[in-house]
Formats: sequence, structure tokens, C-alpha cells
Amino acid sequence: MVAKLRTFYRVHAGFFALLVLFAAFHLLALLLFRPGGLIADASDYDFYYEWGLQGPRGYTTFVNLWTAYPPLFPALMLPVFAWSSRIPPWVEPRLFFHLFFGLELLLFECGNLILIYRLARKLGYPPLGALASASSAHYDANSLPSLSPILHPALLYALLFVPVYTMIGWFEAMPLFFMLLGLDLLLSRQRWGWLGSAVAAALGFLIKLTPALLVPLAIRWLGAQLSWRAVRTTWFKPQSPHNLLRPALYSLLFAVIVVGVGYPLAQGNLALALSSFRINSIRPPWQSVWALLDGYYGYGLVPLDMRNLIGLERQLWPSQLPWGGITLAFVLLYLWLYTRAYNWQAPRTPVAFAAVSVIWLFLYSKGWSPQFLVWILAFLVLLLPTLRGILLMIMLSLINVAESHFYLVMLPDQHWLMAATVITRTLLLVLIAAELLGQIWPGVNTGLHLQRVAAQAGVGVMLLALVGASVGAAPLSQAYTASRLAKHPCREAIAYLEQEAIWPNQRIVSDQIEVWRDFYPWLGDAYTLRVIDGYDPTDRPWDEMIAARLDAYAGQDEFWWVTYNDLPTHAARYFAQPAIKLISEETFGKCTVARVMHLVSTPLATVAVAGGPILLHTAKWGKAELGQDFALVLYWQAETPVTASYTVFVHLVDGAGQLVAQQDNLPVMGLAPTAMWQPGKLIRDPYRLLIPTTATPGVYQVQVGLYTDDGRQSLTLADGTTAEQIVFSIEVK
Repeated sequence: MVAKLRTFYRVHAGFFALLVLFAAFHLLALLLFRPGGLIADASDYDFYYEWGLQGPRGYTTFVNLWTAYPPLFPALMLPVFAWSSRIPPWVEPRLFFHLFFGLELLLFECGNLILIYRLARKLGYPPLGALASASSAHYDANSLPSLSPILHPALLYALLFVPVYTMIGWFEAMPLFFMLLGLDLLLSRQRWGWLGSAVAAALGFLIKLTPALLVPLAIRWLGAQLSWRAVRTTWFKPQSPHNLLRPALYSLLFAVIVVGVGYPLAQGNLALALSSFRINSIRPPWQSVWALLDGYYGYGLVPLDMRNLIGLERQLWPSQLPWGGITLAFVLLYLWLYTRAYNWQAPRTPVAFAAVSVIWLFLYSKGWSPQFLVWILAFLVLLLPTLRGILLMIMLSLINVAESHFYLVMLPDQHWLMAATVITRTLLLVLIAAELLGQIWPGVNTGLHLQRVAAQAGVGVMLLALVGASVGAAPLSQAYTASRLAKHPCREAIAYLEQEAIWPNQRIVSDQIEVWRDFYPWLGDAYTLRVIDGYDPTDRPWDEMIAARLDAYAGQDEFWWVTYNDLPTHAARYFAQPAIKLISEETFGKCTVARVMHLVSTPLATVAVAGGPILLHTAKWGKAELGQDFALVLYWQAETPVTASYTVFVHLVDGAGQLVAQQDNLPVMGLAPTAMWQPGKLIRDPYRLLIPTTATPGVYQVQVGLYTDDGRQSLTLADGTTAEQIVFSIEVK
């Protein structure tokens, strides 16, 4: 016995190592990963947790609580909730239920890996052993027609992302285990293994519908021939190996287990025991071709509370689809495929047809959920472990992400994205089913041709999907940006700053890092955004550091000061300085946007006017280009009330002294006449001069001054000289 175990270990040592790594990886993922990543907290564990919380509220499943799942699932899940509830909760109260339920699923998922390994051995793949001689002794290359395996199916399954992601978010590992177990027992050499297969199929059916597909497979595998001749000659002949005795016993045992186990678990309440079928019949289709045809672009959430038993009698979605005709068409085509003369003596036939049956069920199903993909992958690793098969698995996984996260979570109004993912996935599933049928199709040439055509078409669909993704990236990016802006708490502030970006003030400053994070994506190209940090190793006061760094960064210039109203700001000392002038301040939603100017110590010019002097502190301008507006801003200040109204002139003159462009108006485009200025208030006076395309590049002069009907006013410049205007030189490009 010990020698046999030692030999068994040597032959399969590689798989044992893989199983340990597989279990450890999934365990750590269960502890430390959260499904959905940073996009969303996406896990049905939360729904199961809320389900468990209905017990303390006086609800009991199948008594006054319906369920979208058959009765064995709550029987396996709710006790775990009860056990986990005995542990004092962590800061995140879901921790222990998620952990314990995940450990239960981990047992099933490890079983899935073992069963995939066992099925691979039955299909002729070598063992993952330590000895080359042992490996080659069990390998039959002829049993793998038209395949060039890249990786062993068990190793390939262990390396896939979708199974581990599914295990930490959904219970799919449970019914998949029973289906693989039933398939493995059906192919077993043990005399009564097929009876165990019936039990496994029934238990899986009590968790999810899919394992029931083993029943028609077992009927064919156990010898039933489907022809009128067989009805007359073999079905009821006890001596015939093709009689219906074993198929009938398999079907009967399946039914007995379903009723014998399911009825007491459902507490004899047939109405609620069948609520999983009822809810699927009254809910809208989701993420499928049927959803597109029915005009439903949401996800597969059942719009009915589990406590609402009355709602089960209502139609939740007014479907326009002829479901009777659709069902009949799928059944008839499936029966046609089912009755072909496959070689049911070969182990590959039931495995391949099981995969086709699963795909067929998902194509017929009203909806598609991302966890369904793990069923298809479990068969693809067995039947198509090639590089192209791996690319198909990756493509299906990416389609899942694009649909369930990019579309449903991030861009739910981009219906074309859902249509693209649904159509691409549907085409790939149809082609995969065709290729797998080609592996077992009667007639070698026909089967190879079917495989070749399906494979080439599948590659074409993947290439088209990649091209479509490249083309769609730009509109998706724009749609995402627009959707985030629509939900931005300060979107009006962003729009305002975008409008103001034409003026020569391209700096946004704050002492809140959140402002940089939330404004940079939209304003990073037009502005320089800077966050003033108040940290100082000498522990100087925060507001003192903010003031010092603002002085150093802003200098004698205009800038925008932006803050969130519900977050602390520490720039009070800076704004209290006499040289700091708050030109304007506006509130947009949760944000305040202030236009701030640090005045220069010596003004550019002083204008003697009626009532007192006017100071021109500084002038700022942007780039000057032919055919474009030239933006100029003047900063005025009256020390005493001005008793007359003065017009400002801004003239653009070329090197020959010819006037190229001009703007003459009362300050601030006529909105702030000098006679209305408040003493000491800084006046921001903007101008835009269109430089004609007929002008020539070169150095130009900008002439600025004041005048009345009596003529231009005299200016005293910073160097003490006087003139009728102040002149700035600019380069026009």
C-alpha cells in the first residue's frame, strides 16, 4: 500500500505541487483581494450576507422568503453565515462571513482543479509528474486530434484569472464542481460510477440548473441509440448493451435525489421551492442578445425584494420577445445536434458535448453574468489548450471586464458598448461550440473542416474586436471624461476657469491636494496647478508657512485661489497682507474660486486725474499670433474718489507706426467707469485685440493711456518721465 502511494505520488508529484500553490493563492486572494478592484466593490458575497441578516428579522428561506437559487445553495451558505456571526465583528463586519464562505468555496474550487486534472488524464493528457518515464507511459498523442497543447489543462486552469476572481465573488465553484464530478464519474472505469454521476448531477442541479445537462449526456454514454431501428431492436431488449435500462436508472436516480433532497430542504413549500424558475421567467433579460432585442441595457439584478412574495405573481418586465418560439427553436436545434452519430465510446465525446451543451444553455439563457465564463473556461482548458485557445480565453475575459465594469459601472449610458460586447461574445461562443463539435463530428474530414472554419472565423472576430476597441477608445475616453465632469461637485467652477483660460493668468493655487486631484484632469493643459504645502521641519505655524510659500511662488502676479468649502484652508495670513488684493470671489457648488493679485511695490505709471491720481500697477498679456486675439489685462487703482469718467485706449502699432488694432472703451468693457471706482480697490481691466492675418510677424508696440473729450491724460512713468501713453513691446508670431 505504501509503495503504491509512493508510486502514485511520483507520477503526480507535479500536480500535488500545483494543487498546494493553487489553494494557497486562492486563500490569500480571499483574504486580501476585493472583487471589482478600485472600479467597484463587486461581489455577490454582499448579497449572501444581507440574505443571512434576514434571519434575525424574522424571515426564513422557503417559508416567507423566496430565493433565486435552488434549495441546496442556501442550505450550504446560511449555516456558514450563522457560524461566522458568532465571532465578534471586525471593523468591516463582513470579514468573517466572507472568509468562511470563501473557504467553503475554496474546497469546491480545489475539487474543480482535481477534477480537471482527472478529466485531462481520461482525455489522454500526461500526468503532471516528476519522472519523464512515468509521464510518457500514460501519454497517447493519438487521443488529442488536431491539438498542440501549450500547457497541461490543470496548469492552464490554475493560471487563469477568471476562476480565482469568480471564487472570491460568486458561488459558481459549487455547481461547477458537481458537474465536473458527474462527468468524471460518468467516464469512470468503476462499474457503478455512473450512478454516482447521477447523484452528483442532481446535487448540482439543486444549486444551479446547469449540471442537469449531464442527464442527456449520460443517456448517450450509457449506450442508448437514437434511431427508429434502435427503438424496435435494442431499447427494450435486456441482452442488448444499448437498451434503456442504465439510462432509465440514471434518469430515475437523478429525479429521486432532486425530489428526495430538494423537497425537505425547501420545507415542502413547492411554490417557493420553484421560485428560482419563477423569478427568471418574470425578470428582464440582461447582457445578452435577448436584452438587446428587448431594449434592456441594465444588469441582471432582480427588481424584487426577497421578502415580497406577492411580487412573484407579477410580470416585472413586459418582454416583446416570443419566448415560446425561441425555446422551441433552441430545443429542436439542440436535439438535432444531440442525435448525430458521434462516437460515444470515446471519452472526448461527452466532454466536448458537455461543453457545447453549456454554451448552448448560455446562448439560450435570458441573461449573461460575468461569473458564467468560468464554466466555459473549465472546458476550454480541457479541449482547446492551445495558444489560440488561450487567446480566446483572454478575449472572453476582457469582454467580461469591458461589459461588467467599463460599461455597467463606469459608462452605463454608452449602450453601444454593451451591444458590442454582447455581439462579440455571442459570436465567439457560437464559433467555440462549432469548433468543439468539429472535434467529435462524425466523419474526420467534415470535423476537421468545421474546426478549421470555426478557428479562422474566431481569429477574425478577435481581430475585429481589437480594431473596434482601438476605434472606440477615443469616444469612450470622451464619454468617461464627460460623465465624470457631469458628477463633479464643482463642474461650474471648471467651466468658468476654462472660459477664463484665454487671459494671461495660467496659475491655479490651493493648499488642498484634493483641488489638484479633482481639477487637473480638465484644467491641466490650460493652467499650471500648484498645491502649497504647509509642512516645515522647524514646526513653524501652518498659516505662516502657507503665506511664505505663496509669496515665493505667486510673486507679484495674478493667480486663482481655489478651495473646497468643506475642507480646511490656511491662507488667512497671506490674504491679510496689504499688498494682496482679492479682485473677485465666486462660489460654484462646493468650491470657491478667487482671483488674487499681489501688487508690485512701484506702479508702472501714475495718471493725474480729477479728484486724485490713478495708478497703473501692472499689465499682463498672453501670446500674440496672426489671426488670433491678443489678450491684455491692465490693473488700475484709485487712491481717492475720481470725479470724472475716463476712457482707456489700447492700440497695437507695427514697426512703421501704423495702427494695426485697437480697443477704446470705459474700463472693464464699460462696466466700471472711473467715476464709480472705490478708493483702494484694484480694478482688473481686460482687453482683446484681433491681430489681422494680413499683418506681418515682428516686433509691435502696445500703447496704453487714458483720455476724455479734452484729450489724453499725462502719465508719470516709473522712471519719473512723463508721456501721454505707456508703451510695451511684444513679438507677433
